[in-house]
Amino acid sequence: MTQLDRTQAPPQHARRMNPPPTIACLGPEGSFSHLITQMRFPGVAVSLRDNVGDVFDFLAANPEALGIVPIENSSGGFIIDTVDRLVDARCELRVLEELTLDVKLALLGREGEQITSIHSHAMPFYHGDDWLKANYPEVKRVVEPSTAKAAEKAAITPGAAAIGPRQNAERHGLQVLHFPIAGEVPNITQFYLIGHAANTPSLEHNRTALVVELPDRSGSLCRFLTPLSESDINMKRLESRPIRGQPNKYRFYIEIEGSEADPRVQKALEQTKADGATIRSVGSYAAGRRFES
Repeated sequence: MTQLDRTQAPPQHARRMNPPPTIACLGPEGSFSHLITQMRFPGVAVSLRDNVGDVFDFLAANPEALGIVPIENSSGGFIIDTVDRLVDARCELRVLEELTLDVKLALLGREGEQITSIHSHAMPFYHGDDWLKANYPEVKRVVEPSTAKAAEKAAITPGAAAIGPRQNAERHGLQVLHFPIAGEVPNITQFYLIGHAANTPSLEHNRTALVVELPDRSGSLCRFLTPLSESDINMKRLESRPIRGQPNKYRFYIEIEGSEADPRVQKALEQTKADGATIRSVGSYAAGRRFES
């Protein structure tokens, strides 16, 4: 598990961040969320949670802790469970950092054993579909809740193999039969580090996440985006989510390049508010810290 040195060095604020007493992340042990948590905060106690919502609930009950949750996969798109918790009006958490994991998948099994079934999460099957068709066209694919669960199942099932991080081989007494699977195809998952205390305003925080409600009228989204475009502010993410209890009403989750400390960003957002937008910041943070599984 090594941090990639081909990317830019982490910003000063990231290097100064004090390790929290506990990091909550999506389990089980050996999941990609668990791997990046260990890479980002080596030696810190980890609380493995059953789902994304449980990470948010753990932080609500433990305000001194931090959490790491997936936000987007390059093959599967947005992680809607994370978006829904962030856009919820009751959410008091802030994004502190975006982390990128360059996912490398391995086929795990037992040397010399005929493979009759391959277990994995749905996303690795999607990413490695062409490779599996070329190499194991007749083998049954079994979808599991996580790559960690897949390795666990392969370890106790005769003729079974698993697709997941190579680190799970040693953890479950398996061998790495092939690595990487479809390595020529980029497979990136991005995660948010979340907590209660927002970052101190700084231009080092090159991304800002916003929850936006717009007037119910023609062209409202276009009118919101126009001041950003005119200020040369790039939009990185945009997702609409229904508002619970309000049929046909939506909130937008929007991520822009730029900091809340940037006068250009401040001016553009003030213009959108003057036009009727309601905006809640989910935090300004640094993006670009990259790891490899």
